Amino acid sequence: MKIIILAFIISISLHLLFLKKYKNDELAKNNSNNELVEKKSDVKFVKIKKQEIAEAKIEPIEKPVEIKKNEAVKKEIKETKPLVKNIEKKVERKKEVNFEKAKKLQDNLLKEQIVKNENSLQEKTLENFLSQKEPVNKEILTELEKLYGEEYQTFTKVQKAYLEKNLNNFQVITQRVLDRLGYPKLAAKLKIGGINIVEFMFHPDGSITDLKIINSSSYAVLDEYTLELIEIAYKDYPKPTTTTKLRFKVFYRLF
Repeated sequence: MKIIILAFIISISLHLLFLKKYKNDELAKNNSNNELVEKKSDVKFVKIKKQEIAEAKIEPIEKPVEIKKNEAVKKEIKETKPLVKNIEKKVERKKEVNFEKAKKLQDNLLKEQIVKNENSLQEKTLENFLSQKEPVNKEILTELEKLYGEEYQTFTKVQKAYLEKNLNNFQVITQRVLDRLGYPKLAAKLKIGGINIVEFMFHPDGSITDLKIINSSSYAVLDEYTLELIEIAYKDYPKPTTTTKLRFKVFYRLF
């Protein structure tokens, strides 16, 4: 019986404790809800004040800003009017220019510049070539002096530079044509050879005049064959910028 009574007392005490906790939880919830409601009401009150202050400040600022803008726009409009007039005057003046005269002047200036540039380029190339302390090849210079004698000193700088540069080219091209055509048949049968010197005027357009033998090989067959060779080979010679007298040797050798 005692155990039953104790168990009953314990169960009643536990129920009472649960009831107290439940009541305390409800009280705590009610208090938190009340605090949230009070905070929200405060926030709303603060926002209303800010809006009222903002509206009160904005009203007096708007009026002077609009007045200044209008005044500035009016001043800009007044200032742009004389600029438009000046532009119109300039356009009218440009229309009065004679385009035909301007084109003629431009064409004349361009022609003068082209002629000056061509002359200056020729002079520069010659100066660069002649500014060297020694010629390209001393043997070529001595060969030219032997071929032309005192006449070589009467040539212009352009002619001298052309001859010094191309003397070997003339002989090589001529010899190539001789190899292609073959040795003269009569000279081959007679087993004769020799050297002759040919001379002619070579023009910038690539034509030749006054072709002749100035130093014979002592064989008419070889001299005549040389003239035929030159009439074929000169087309491959490098062209001069001015008419130049060419004079060089043609070799006939039997191997």
